Amino acid sequence: MIFSRRDATLESVRLLEIHGSPYCDIVYRYREPQDARSEQARVGAEMIYPNAQPGDVVMVEKIANTVMKVEKL
Repeated sequence: MIFSRRDATLESVRLLEIHGSPYCDIVYRYREPQDARSEQARVGAEMIYPNAQPGDVVMVEKIANTVMKVEKL
């Protein structure tokens, strides 16, 4: 699948800086199916909403299996 948008729950969020640029490491789990495994991604700070917290319900947008955007629902 080249493009997908799916509901997920954030399990962990870690802010970091690489060569002066802000990034965010996230671990998330899709809400469907119920037995979905956790996945992780590193996204630029511009790709995720401010003050992301574990437990937030989000929409994860992927292109070519790469997380491109995380929106809070």
